[in-house]
Amino acid sequence: MFIDISPTEHVSLLALDASSHIRWLYLRSSSYVRFIGTRLGQVLAATLSNGQDPSLIHIIGNSLGGHIAGFAGKAFTSITGKLIGRISGLDPAGPCFSHVHPDLRLKHTDAAYVDVIHTNAGIFGIRDALGHKDFYPNRGTMQPNCMLQSCSHTRSWLLYGESVMFPRAFPAVRCKDWAAFEDGHCEHEISYMGYASKADGETGLYFLQTDGDYPYGLGLDGVQYKNNDGFVQTIGNFFG
Repeated sequence: MFIDISPTEHVSLLALDASSHIRWLYLRSSSYVRFIGTRLGQVLAATLSNGQDPSLIHIIGNSLGGHIAGFAGKAFTSITGKLIGRISGLDPAGPCFSHVHPDLRLKHTDAAYVDVIHTNAGIFGIRDALGHKDFYPNRGTMQPNCMLQSCSHTRSWLLYGESVMFPRAFPAVRCKDWAAFEDGHCEHEISYMGYASKADGETGLYFLQTDGDYPYGLGLDGVQYKNNDGFVQTIGNFFG
């Protein structure tokens, strides 16, 4: 998990490594998420006494880290009465966080802007829309050139990392669902997935296609559906 605390003249990047607590025994690990997130929120709230602008705080969390970020935002708001500027959830974990009350996971009210990338929805990642904008590359389930679910789950942070270097690599379009994207029945306004994502424009579900190898970004070609699923991809999407 990364926390970008950005004053006007420089960027401070903090990394939270909770692997010693959440690496093994998933059920137990998921129960630690709330406590880790609450403590992180308390730490970030303390930075306000040194002049930190909360609108410049950006938390990026993958898998369980996405929900840790959510609880950090909740705690921060409870303590300060203010909202963190942005939370980016990278394929937030699905098991133990699906079909629960929204207050028990990442939700759109945890920051002024919450954007979410779903790459293994319904398996290791959560299927539900959680943010102001939820991005579903390649349906959001099985990613190209991935035979294992863990590969698709990992793809979220690889896509995000590429978006830092190439902010306009992943344009997406707002659609009702993936079927509408396949049929070309989407809105024409472009919203960028990843680091360049902004709070402006419509909230909702956004879809795009990516390549199966780095560089993953297809630019504007990614918002025009092409049926390039292989056999493994097709089977994965069927069960996803």
